[in-house]
Amino acid sequence: MTWLQRIARFARHHYYWVFFLMALAVTASVVFALRLSFDTDMLKLLPRRDPAVAAYVETLERFGNGSVLIIAVRIPEGAVVEPYESLVDDLAERLRALPELKRVEHRLGEPSDLLATFFPKALLFLDEKGRQDVAARLSDESIRAEVAELRRRLGTPQGSAMKELAAIDPLGLSEVFLDRLQSSRGSLQIDWTSGYYLSKDRRLLLLLAEPVRPPQDVKFCERLSAVAQREIAASLTQWPEIAGGETVGGDVPPAPEVRLGGPYLTTLGDASLIRNDVILNVVTSLLGVLILFLVAFRRVGSLLYAFVPLVCGILLTFGFAAVAVGSLSSATSGVAALLIGLGIDFVIVNYGRYVEARRRGVGLEGALAEMNGTSGRAVVTGAVTTAATFYAFTFTDFLGLRQLGLLAGTGILFCLGSILILLPAILAWRDDHHTRRSSEPKLYLYGFGTRRLMEYSFTHPKAVLAIGSVITLASFLGAFGLTFDESMKTMRPQGNPGMETTEEVGKRFGSGFDSMTLLLEGKTLEEALELTDRAATGARRLVASGVLQGYSGVDSLIPPRARQEDALAWLARERAGALDLARVRKTFDREAAAQGLRAEGFAPGFDLLGRALALDGPVGVADFQGSRQTQVLLDRYLAKTERGWTSALVLYPPSNKWRRQAPPEAIALAAELGPRAVLTGVNVINQRVRAMVLRDAWIAGIVGFLGVALLLWVDFRSLRLTLLALAPLSVGILWMMGGMALFGIQMNFINIFVTTMIIGIGVDYGVHIIHRYREVSGEPRAERQRALFETGGAVAVAALSTILGFGSITFSHYPGLRTVGMVAILGALSTSLVAITVLPAFFAWQERAANDAEEDVGGSRSSIRARDSH
Repeated sequence: MTWLQRIARFARHHYYWVFFLMALAVTASVVFALRLSFDTDMLKLLPRRDPAVAAYVETLERFGNGSVLIIAVRIPEGAVVEPYESLVDDLAERLRALPELKRVEHRLGEPSDLLATFFPKALLFLDEKGRQDVAARLSDESIRAEVAELRRRLGTPQGSAMKELAAIDPLGLSEVFLDRLQSSRGSLQIDWTSGYYLSKDRRLLLLLAEPVRPPQDVKFCERLSAVAQREIAASLTQWPEIAGGETVGGDVPPAPEVRLGGPYLTTLGDASLIRNDVILNVVTSLLGVLILFLVAFRRVGSLLYAFVPLVCGILLTFGFAAVAVGSLSSATSGVAALLIGLGIDFVIVNYGRYVEARRRGVGLEGALAEMNGTSGRAVVTGAVTTAATFYAFTFTDFLGLRQLGLLAGTGILFCLGSILILLPAILAWRDDHHTRRSSEPKLYLYGFGTRRLMEYSFTHPKAVLAIGSVITLASFLGAFGLTFDESMKTMRPQGNPGMETTEEVGKRFGSGFDSMTLLLEGKTLEEALELTDRAATGARRLVASGVLQGYSGVDSLIPPRARQEDALAWLARERAGALDLARVRKTFDREAAAQGLRAEGFAPGFDLLGRALALDGPVGVADFQGSRQTQVLLDRYLAKTERGWTSALVLYPPSNKWRRQAPPEAIALAAELGPRAVLTGVNVINQRVRAMVLRDAWIAGIVGFLGVALLLWVDFRSLRLTLLALAPLSVGILWMMGGMALFGIQMNFINIFVTTMIIGIGVDYGVHIIHRYREVSGEPRAERQRALFETGGAVAVAALSTILGFGSITFSHYPGLRTVGMVAILGALSTSLVAITVLPAFFAWQERAANDAEEDVGGSRSSIRARDSH
């Protein structure tokens, strides 16, 4: 008696003990499972030891998450802008009071505040060309032309909005260093005269908020969206009062539409779609398998046999998850649905064998021993090989895949254990109760046409093998036509409103909100600033060539020491010449009077110019630590570390470009700067992750295949049978790939791992057929065929359950996940079809060849005997 038969015998005679002990184990697992948390931080799923990922995480930790919540205010066509600017002022104040937000930007800043901060130091930023431009603008001829242009602009309808800026920069010097006054959002196409983040067409106002947590935290995104929507609603409630002060004649302009966008809303939309997909997947899979069981076994009671062991195995898995990993991630949240699709196969095959035995008149104990002792061995082999392929995922660097492999592999073994001990106990308990009612259970297994397929395979083996060979050859050739979709769009769901708002903002402002970061390290502050200056010079070159749309960094606040010293020397030389403030002021006053302008109205601007021309020393970090506003600006780009100083130069690619990978020119710039410069960003991570996924998929596939081969050899102890079991699997995978080529399904970063899963799932079907064939190899031909027909029916039902389990994924919002369902369906269908057609045909062909050989030998012997008798 084997150990599997001993388990069945114990369960038969002590089923109450089995129920009690299983209830204790499940209860303990539920207690542990209640402690499980859900980790929504996608960054934790990435390989943190990878340099690119480590640099990205460091950027987030030191300089903020680099992502913004976009609040877009649509201005109705034909409406004047001013009331809507007042609305964003009100909304910005409300949002700044939220603890979820670190900073809110909706204006370029008051011109007077910006220039008061930067104008006195701006000349220190200028290179030789910039200094020449300033000197040229301060010539008498340029002043005369500038005053005339100033008079013209102030006379336009927009003149009132320009008065404040003109008062503090009457000579237009800010145009020389305008890029130093821009925000850190890159080269947005903004109507600068408004002082707001207003699109050039004056139809969209922006508020850019930097939250305190990264967008990978789904729970935080939910809270952030809720409080932001609450404040938006509060501001819109006040719209009549806000707009009333901006209107003439009492007509209140229409209220604007306010929408949220950016990565936080994208994450939130994705999470909502994921939840809906998971619920749909579990419900439809469960319902489909329920219906399949009812159709196949024609008994409502069979649902008890299927789902009690399965649910117990899944609950044990979650208890293990609480101990082993502590939390579930987006990668492991679908383990339950996965186990439903895979674990049900073991129930179907074992219960199918029990049904077959009882229909042949075998008693309860004998049927249970046959179920566990014969088909149970094949089920154990199938479960262990399937678990082994999932354990192969633990060789990957991706934490999410490692956890998925650990939990799915262990969960399969838990489901196997529950089925081996709980299913015999339930069947024994059920049979005892039927016996007491003096009624025999009616047992049935519907094979969904498997019998006809297998009969044809047995009677026409050469035709089936020929057809199989043609399909295999065509699939092999078609597999060369498979393409790989490298687009990360396969990872994104369709119909995400956050993405739609972000794309609209990108179109109106001529820029997306994707960015890369150059991390620049120096042992001293001077080294970090000098390296930043070199990086900024390279970035300007890339902007000029169109590779980048803009950049921002600490060089916008603190110029390199060498440049400052050159500027200070220039100031010292030219104060009595091109930069003579007295001459400049006298010329301006004369030209202003000639144009009918009051010169005293521009006194604030000349005070700032005087401070700028009077600079006699460099600026440094200390100059920006005097106020919270300037310290916040500095903290965006510069950080003191244990290794010295780290500076961040943010690079902005053109809208909707370079999302899949970093521009080669940006990579070359980082290499040119040396080992102290590291380029990072979402696109850099995407590029790196693609390479790692391809590598890990190959590793997992090879390890999984070798592991399955080893386990099959341990089970069969025969190289021939091991190769025979691997043959239908290999052929089935080829058919799957041919089907993908036929239906135009591309490989991608998600479905590439399905091949490894199919190794574990598909090998089971061939193993069940081979085990049953070995078991009845000494029986008459009719008995062998009957036994294989029964097992083939169970294999068909098991394959259909897998197809139903994965089939619901084809309705996912994610294009990549939809292809996972399609590939899994093709894989399960192909490997099971090979197992119930080609494999029996091969057996029949072998038998005929052996019989023909025996007849030839027998005929030869008869001829010899006849000749000898003569």
